[in-house]
Amino acid sequence: MRDVHELVDRCTECAGRVADRAGEVAARARALVTAAMRMVLRGVRREPLPCRPLVVVAASVAAGCVAGPGIAGLVPAGTAAGVAVGCWGVAAAAHAAWAWLARSARHAPAAVALIVAIAATAAGWAVARDRLFRLDDLAWTLTETPAPVAIEGVVIASPRLLAPATGPEPGVAPASECIVSVSRVRRGAGWKPASGRAAVVVAGEPPRVVAGSRVRIVGRGLRPASALNPGEIDSRVRARSDRCLSVVRCRSGECIRVLAAPAAWSAAAALDRMQIAGVAALERHVPHRSALAAALLLGSRQALPGDESREFMVTGTIHILSISGLHVGILAFGLFKLLGAATVPRVRSLAAVAILTGLYMLLVGAETPVVRATLIVWLSCLGAAAGRRSPALNALAVAAIVVLAWHPPEIFHIGTQLSFLSTAVLVGAGALGPAARPTTDPIDRLIERSRSPLERRLRRLGRHALGAVVAGGAIWVVTAPLVAARFHVVSPIGLVLNPVVAPLVPLAMACGFLCLLAAPFSDGLAGPCGAGCDAALALVEWLVRRAGSLPGAYAWVAGPEAWWVAGAYALLVGMLLALPRERLVRLRTWAIAAAAWSMVGMLSAGSRAAVAPRAAPLEVTIASLGHGCGVVVRSPAGRVVVYDAGRLGAPGAALRGISAVLWSAGTSRIDTLVLSHADTDHFNAVPALLERFSVGEIVVSEAFLGSGSIAVRDLLERVRERRIAIRRVVAGDEIPCDPLCRVRVLHGDTASAEDNQTSLVVSVEAAGRRLLLTGDLDGESLARFIAADPDCCDVIMAPHHGSITSLPPDIAAATRPDWVVVSGPGGSRWPEVERAYAAARGAGGAARVVKTAGPADAGGAAGAVRLSLSAAGVSVRQFSAGRWRDVAPGRGPPRPPRAL
Repeated sequence: MRDVHELVDRCTECAGRVADRAGEVAARARALVTAAMRMVLRGVRREPLPCRPLVVVAASVAAGCVAGPGIAGLVPAGTAAGVAVGCWGVAAAAHAAWAWLARSARHAPAAVALIVAIAATAAGWAVARDRLFRLDDLAWTLTETPAPVAIEGVVIASPRLLAPATGPEPGVAPASECIVSVSRVRRGAGWKPASGRAAVVVAGEPPRVVAGSRVRIVGRGLRPASALNPGEIDSRVRARSDRCLSVVRCRSGECIRVLAAPAAWSAAAALDRMQIAGVAALERHVPHRSALAAALLLGSRQALPGDESREFMVTGTIHILSISGLHVGILAFGLFKLLGAATVPRVRSLAAVAILTGLYMLLVGAETPVVRATLIVWLSCLGAAAGRRSPALNALAVAAIVVLAWHPPEIFHIGTQLSFLSTAVLVGAGALGPAARPTTDPIDRLIERSRSPLERRLRRLGRHALGAVVAGGAIWVVTAPLVAARFHVVSPIGLVLNPVVAPLVPLAMACGFLCLLAAPFSDGLAGPCGAGCDAALALVEWLVRRAGSLPGAYAWVAGPEAWWVAGAYALLVGMLLALPRERLVRLRTWAIAAAAWSMVGMLSAGSRAAVAPRAAPLEVTIASLGHGCGVVVRSPAGRVVVYDAGRLGAPGAALRGISAVLWSAGTSRIDTLVLSHADTDHFNAVPALLERFSVGEIVVSEAFLGSGSIAVRDLLERVRERRIAIRRVVAGDEIPCDPLCRVRVLHGDTASAEDNQTSLVVSVEAAGRRLLLTGDLDGESLARFIAADPDCCDVIMAPHHGSITSLPPDIAAATRPDWVVVSGPGGSRWPEVERAYAAARGAGGAARVVKTAGPADAGGAAGAVRLSLSAAGVSVRQFSAGRWRDVAPGRGPPRPPRAL
């Protein structure tokens, strides 16, 4: 018993010690938490936020414009009207609740109810503007397959020449586009009423049609196609937001017949004639850089070469070419100073500035950045005339409310987002900058008065210059995540280049506007003004080109994920609301926040890589490039192999498609680029691709290197300039990839004189599965390849884009694939080709054939195809309507894994 009592005493003593220790730990923890809370509260804003009710209203409207289409996208397409009515019902109920709560003097709940009412009203209006169209809209009678159509209507925007994205291509005719408001459409022998807008694309030079003209158009009509590759801009979504759901393609300007000229009092025709005359005047008096001057002064960027636009974009100076708040602000400031120098009374000067900026807004097309800037100018003029100065943030909120009320889908447009975001940064920089803190120290004021007038002016100019540099840097930092996510480029050179170019832009605009004003009256006056504009633009162009050629000036990136970008801006808003001013003006505060959030993004990416399964499947994405080829292979170890990158015609579309596929997967480096043969529709996007992505090595055949094609020689020259290794391969060679993936060359004919027959046939094998990439193999080389018994495979990319000349029955019988992917729309004998491939497995069941291109309403879905090959089988998905959708498996049982 004594032992038992001793044991109990010891246990009790130990328990007491543990309890004491736990108490000490808890006390220390409470002390640490208390200290941490004190530190946090010490840095939190204690004074109330300034009263800005219009900002709250604008935020509510924006939230509704985002939520409405989001809800409509989750329900069936035919219920959009119900969603709009439901939103307005919620708005009515919230408004009634606000009235009752306000009458009961319950102000806080009443404010919440009013915010809900505003947001619900905006949501219903956004759904109505984005999803609801009249029953007689022309688009309801069209499909994605072009069909003959004849329409009548009124020209809204006159034809403008469309410049190719990558510069003019040999053999590719230029095109122009105009917007027509449809009034009638031909049905059989008669005309029926119709509505809606149509984008009329005319091959060749723009026809001479002025806005306001009534026209009859004969062409081929279709609906805009949705995005065919992940990460691409969805033309259908953009067309729906612009309420222009129809496209009519015409062979020439003769397909457009003018039925009636615009009325003499037509404002649209007058503005259109003014813009046409302005562009013609710039072509006469600014001969060397007329396209650049037209973009800077009149917002006409159609004739600007794509290469020049690219240089401005990658250096972060593209805003110079887009009429925005910068241009409207410079114009308003210059007009006000000019009228003041002419001793015009202040009120009349303000009225003249408001009227002239409004006319300029209409002249350049009233795009959102211009409307926003013009509204702010109007409010500033109104406040100055009334002797009151309203907060800049209120003016920005009013502009946002007006823009979203007029066109709710604008909130999803990148130009609108960058415009309002940049202006908000300028407003914040002005509120936090030194100018917002007037000097109150008597000694400082005495020292300032003791300086000479010249010194005071120079110091003031220096402070303004420093403020402009700081504001420009803040805009660059704040907009960089959004620009990187949407345009996939980061331009550090813009931090230095924009302050240098900034003084030249007002000079070029002043000379250009004087040239436009003088051109109708005197060429002698317009000429020197045009020469001054040309000289200023020449210096801008030279600076942009030199800056873009510097090492590290810009970098193409995959871009951050959407959640990270949204979180970054949520953190920014939270800091502005929670932190006091003395902390917001410290650079250290923003640096710590940026570093912390960047660390969150890196940890997120690292954690996904850490928890990823070790035996990752072989991922293959066959991009939809029209009649072309672009295959992205990601091995189980994460190495990226690209097989071909090109399409028939201009390479811009191929570049956009293959880049979007790579960037959407977070890829910035291509480890191996395989070029099957020397046909341009398989590699014409590679020169631009080499600039956007880091490439480890390029794999080609001897026949490719010996090709006499000019395009091949140009490509090889660019490869040598970038010092990229070139690997020559022949049949039987193995391309290094990783231990879990084997890439072999099965065919590489060097004896044939035809490019197609020299195509590299590549076998990609992993986890017992096999993929064959066949290029354009056909003719005798294909027959020899089949005779050599290539063995069966799980997936084959049909040779020569599914052409009947590529011996579909023979290659299908030799390889017996479960899946056949055609990189293209298929030829005129496509049904015969499809049947031949479908019967590939014989008694083993039918193979499934998938195409990447072609109208979705003519033979099934169209879009990029993604394959996932693993020991468990092959899963196939196709990109359609903005997301990946599973493709139903074939009727035959899947083949078991092969022994590699």
